[in-house]
Parts: sequence; C-alpha cells; structure tokens
Amino acid sequence: MNDIFSTERFLDFTEPSLAAKLSGKISLVREIDSTNTFLMNESSKFFPLLDHEGNLTPSGAKFNLSIKGAEKQTSGRGRLGRAFISPISSGIYFSFALVQQGGITDPAIVTVSSCIGVCRAIEKTYGIPCSIKWVNDIYCGSKKVCGILTEGIVNHDEGRIDGCICGIGINLKSSDDFGKELMEKAGGILDGVPAEEKTAGRAQFLACCIDEIYRILLEKQNVIEEYKRRSMLEDMEIKVTPVIGDDRSSYSAKVCGITDDFGLKVIDSAGNEKILHSGEVSLHGTKIPTRK
Repeated sequence: MNDIFSTERFLDFTEPSLAAKLSGKISLVREIDSTNTFLMNESSKFFPLLDHEGNLTPSGAKFNLSIKGAEKQTSGRGRLGRAFISPISSGIYFSFALVQQGGITDPAIVTVSSCIGVCRAIEKTYGIPCSIKWVNDIYCGSKKVCGILTEGIVNHDEGRIDGCICGIGINLKSSDDFGKELMEKAGGILDGVPAEEKTAGRAQFLACCIDEIYRILLEKQNVIEEYKRRSMLEDMEIKVTPVIGDDRSSYSAKVCGITDDFGLKVIDSAGNEKILHSGEVSLHGTKIPTRK
C-alpha cells in the first residue's frame, strides 16, 4: 500500500467540483491522538458556525467539510468511550466536519450515510462485498473492518447542534497490535488477498471514501433502502442491551428488519416487537457467514 502521507498531491477525486470544495481543507499527519478530538477542538476556533437564524457563518462555511487524517492514532475512540486500536500502516483513520443550514437535527443520518459511503468505496476499490451491523460497524465476511463515531458540536447558547464530527477508522489489514481478543472479531479488508496481487493504494481508497460519503451528504441521497439491504443482522438472534453498561437490562431477541428512520426492529422471546433507536446489540449464538 502506498504512503498517502509522503506527498501533498495524494488524493485524486473523481469529481472536480469536490476537489475545489476541499481545497485547503484536508490535513494528513503520520500520528495523532485522535482525529475526532483534533477536529472537535478546531471547531471552537470557528465559533459561531451558525448565526441566530441557523445560517452558516463565513467561519462555519470555512470549517465545513474539513478533513483530518492520520496513519496512526494513539488514542483513537469508538462508541461508549471505548478505544479504537489504530496501528501504523495497517489502515486509514480520518474524521470530517459537517456544518448544515439549521444545524444537525439527526446525527444518525450522518453515521448511516458514512456507512453506506464506505461500503460503496470498499466494493468499488477492492471488489470485496461488505455488510453493516447496526448501526455503525462495517464487516467483510465474519470480521469487523470499520467503525464510525459521530459526535455533535453543541451550541449551548442556542440550544442547538450546529455541526458534527464523524470519525471513520478502516482496517485494510490485520495487525499484531489488535491482540488475541480483538483478532477474533476484527480483521482487514485485504486479509486473505495474496501479497503479490496488485491492489489499489490507500490514497486511491481514501479519495474514493470521501467521494462517496460527501456525494451522499451533499446530494442528500436517501440511502435507507440500501442500508436495509446491507444489514447483516436480518433474522439473526442477538443480545440487546438497552441500557449500555447494564447487563441486567439485556435480553435476547430476533432481528426482523430496519425501519425507515434507521431503527432496528426486533422480537423478544415473549413475542413482543420492539424498535431500537439506541442501546447496543451483539451477536448471540449465531455465526456470521464467512467471506466468499
């Protein structure tokens, strides 16, 4: 895989208009604590992002669509404050800022759009099929290869979420840094691909990810049907933990679909149908099909 951090001319976007929009807004470094943390701290320098009426300010427009990427994170974060292992030379770790007219009313749409964008990029760049584990994990076969974390930029004065930072960590290949326990669950997109087989480099893949994600967001594409098709949990038995961190609240259920507002429909052991918009789910006694 080529080193995207060795030259300033590293990303070749398919859309010239997107390249123009992102001019001066992309910064890549070899190592950082967390790309999400960096952009969240940066957002304070552009305050206010929106005016009282919810329109983008000049500084908000300047910050909008900013990207921070790194070859390694020393304090990468996932959901619930969990660590996201981000070893050097094995993946791509980047975050982007989104500031919208009127603020962010549904951060889940940003997460879901990013999931779909990454899936499209994986399949377009490497030809490897992938699926989504509700709500923000991407799998290739039986291994998680990508996690996504969206955090709101809160304007306490206006009682509004002016924007958000979306962090995306993608494993291109497994690393010994994963450790034994994580290796059982996580893997890389290119695991199992022969070393001599020529594959696209990280620069091409990163550009494709940004292309796909920004196209969905800027065109306001409705991706719900694609999200439903890509769900890997359909008809699976899962463990639901509605109060995260409280195993006493957990129960077993069977997945029966995804709602139009990205909720997970489940039926518990008593036959009650429930729709989840928060909480955590994990696979329960069911194996994920391995990669074909």
